[in-house]
Amino acid sequence: MSKREKLKQQILKRALVHVSFEGWSQAVLDRAAFDVTGDTSYSWRLFPKGPLEAVAYWSALLDQEMLVSLPAPEAYRVRTKVALAVKTRIGLLESTKEAARKTVAYLTLPQNMPEASRLLYATVNEIWYYAGDTATDYNFYTKRGLLAWVYSATFLYWLRDKSDEHEATWIFLDRRIDEVLKLPQLPKIFMERLFFWKRHG
Repeated sequence: MSKREKLKQQILKRALVHVSFEGWSQAVLDRAAFDVTGDTSYSWRLFPKGPLEAVAYWSALLDQEMLVSLPAPEAYRVRTKVALAVKTRIGLLESTKEAARKTVAYLTLPQNMPEASRLLYATVNEIWYYAGDTATDYNFYTKRGLLAWVYSATFLYWLRDKSDEHEATWIFLDRRIDEVLKLPQLPKIFMERLFFWKRHG
């Protein structure tokens, strides 16, 4: 890991502590940079696009950690691999659950929704590749649209879940997967709205 990457991760980790109480802002990112380096300028030097870039960086790190944490896929059916990946990805947020809650609020701001869509797409895309998806036609986006719905619904349920070891969340996840397996192709209009940013490159 380069010195730059190590510093970015340290600042992100410190920012998440503040985010848990205050939500995302440039002031929070500046404070995290000062906590780590004694120099607030590292916030914009390492994250020139501000808090939204830090959120995207966090999401990408979580996607990478998910893939590293998952077992070799050869021994599992596709359904099992998808469920396991979703559970693993959400489970990685356990120690930063309040920060994750604040991040949802931040990403639902109108100006941040295109990036929220991109980040969700990136996550479900990684899950499908892990599951062995080789589709290249319209089915490629159909699968990702369905999984985006499953992942989002499960994640929001998890944020409210107080059951032991989030057992209720994983039951919810299994039911949502069962539901989408029974659905016909996802309507094109829904796909266009879910991943609307792709129409503009």
